[in-house]
Parts: sequence; structure tokens; C-alpha cells
Amino acid sequence: MDALERPARTEVTALLTKLAAGPPATKELRRFFLDEYLTFLVERLEMPEERIQACDLLELGYASAWLAAAASGYTRQRPAAKPEAADASQAARCATFNAFARHLGQPERLSVEWPDTKSLPVEESQQLVKTLADHRPPRTNRSTWERTSALAALRVATGRPLSQLAALRREDLALDVPAPIVTIQGNSYILDELTVRVVRRWLDTHTRLTAQLEGGEVAGLWVTTKPGRPRSGEPARHPYLPCSIRALRAAQHDLTQRLLPRSTRLGQLTARDTTTDAIHQAREKALADLKASRISLADLLERDDPAISRMAVGRLLGSVPGVAHRRDEILEVLEVSRRSWVRRLTAQERQRLLEMVEMERA
Repeated sequence: MDALERPARTEVTALLTKLAAGPPATKELRRFFLDEYLTFLVERLEMPEERIQACDLLELGYASAWLAAAASGYTRQRPAAKPEAADASQAARCATFNAFARHLGQPERLSVEWPDTKSLPVEESQQLVKTLADHRPPRTNRSTWERTSALAALRVATGRPLSQLAALRREDLALDVPAPIVTIQGNSYILDELTVRVVRRWLDTHTRLTAQLEGGEVAGLWVTTKPGRPRSGEPARHPYLPCSIRALRAAQHDLTQRLLPRSTRLGQLTARDTTTDAIHQAREKALADLKASRISLADLLERDDPAISRMAVGRLLGSVPGVAHRRDEILEVLEVSRRSWVRRLTAQERQRLLEMVEMERA
């Protein structure tokens, strides 16, 4: 039987046996990620592990789905020691895939880009983003340039790794508010004027591109800008569909190589100082105005502002004059958690809340 047609587990075991003579850490790394990949395929294909062949693990479609799932945290079995480890883990997955391909006598199929440990200074990172935002490299697809400059700007604005930025959706952005933000894994980050400008530019392009798709707009923030290449007899992938991490990373490398003296990886960009939290300042000002009766609770509830919409209901009620001492009783009647965000209140709950506050203050 050809090795490609043998059970995947058999060939995984054979590879690990080969690696036993080498560094234990390498063998453990390969074992961990191959087990993860096999487990993913068992769930994805809905079939027993013994029916999965070695050739199945080399399918680029399956590998891409596995990498995307890992990037979104679906395969995570333990919390990462630090966010920056995500890009290194993805590189290790690609290296493991290639090691398994070599074991089967097949060519390597995934590019491996280990994150560069030498980060650029904040000032240099900001200058790179500005240069990339304002200068389109020659012979570069305009849409790809706009997508890449937006991605680089978000990296410097947030400091988040590519694995988290790649998972962003349009709804994670709030640009039409006094303090524009992006929300990543529950945390909000203030966006400066340059970032807002290049992200808006990309959003306009995103809308224009995805409007050409049957079914309309794609919710994911990053989409492909040109057709893919035919692979394994399959037709070329349609453009304007969700973009892979691999494509985002390759575009960043290519554009910076054309524009700058040397190519720069996304992970090398250093985040600007975000110690001054505009949302926190806006929230504290709103609560102070509420306590001093300079603004009403009804007015605050009508605001389309992250400083208010992402505030805990309990904290908001605790700042209403004459009502703070009855806060827990009011929330119990409403059956609303004290920690629930204001934006999660339904229209009926908001109305009942205002009525109960007026009754307490009467």
C-alpha cells in the first residue's frame, strides 16, 4: 500500500519514530500539532480517525481550514502564555505540515514565516504606517494596498498579533463616535486619525468589492482582492471572499519590500502608547455629569457611544442621584445582571428602567 493511502495515524507514528533520535522538543512539537490537526479533521469530516488517510492531511483546503480554526482559538487547549506567541504557533503548525509532507516524500507546500523578534521602535512603526498609507507602491493592486495599509495601522494602534487582527469583523469597528475604537476579544482600543482614515478607505473598497458577490456583503473585515490560483484540479477561488492569514502576511511582506529598503513583518511593528484611554475619560465625564444632574439618564441611554453602550448597567445606575441605594432592587425586578452592558438592554428594559427610576425619585 502506498504511504499516502495508509491511515494518517500510522504515518504520524512513523514520523515520530524517526524524530525520536533527535531533540525531544521537536518530536513533542510535531506530535502536539499533528494530534491537533487529526482531531480537527475528525470533527470537520465527521468520520472516525481510522478512516482518515495520510493524503488527507496534505490537502491544502483542510490545512487552511485548520490554520484558520487555530487562529480563531477554536483548537486552543490551554491559554497562551502571551498574545505574541500566536504567530509563532502558526509558523510551527506550517513547519509541522511540511515535515509530514517530507516524511511522505512530497514537496513542502506551506510557507513558514517565523515572527521576527526584533521589533521596530514606536516612532519607526508609526512612520512606516504613514508611508504605507500615503504611498501606493508601483505595480501594486490598489485594493491590496488599501487592505494592507489598514491592517498595518490597526496593528500599531492595538498591538494585537495577526491571528487576532485577521479574525476581525466589520461590526468590531465603531468609527462614527467621538472616540473611534476597534474591539478585539472583548477589549476596546482607541484609533487615531490616520488609522480611522485608512480603515474607512478599506471599508469603502470592501463594500464595493463584496457588492459583486451573489448574496452581498461579507461580514469579515478582510477579503481577497483577486481570484485565487487553481489547485488540485479545483477551479480558481472567487475573489472578494474571506482572506487567509497566509495571504495577509504575504501582502504585507510584498508591499513593504517594494516600498522600503527592507521588507517588514507585521509582528515587528510596535504599538503606540495607549495608556490614555479616551473611552475611560469619556465614561467618567458622563457619569460625573449624571451625578451632577447636568444630563439625564434618558439622554445617556439614547447615546450611540461605546463609552456608554459598553458600560455596566449597575455602574450607570449607581451614578443616578437619589437611586443609587436602590440599584440592586431595581435590577432584580428587571431581571438584569448588574454586570450586563447597557447595549444589551432591550427597548422594553430601557423603558421600564426609566419608569422605575422616575418612581424612585418622585
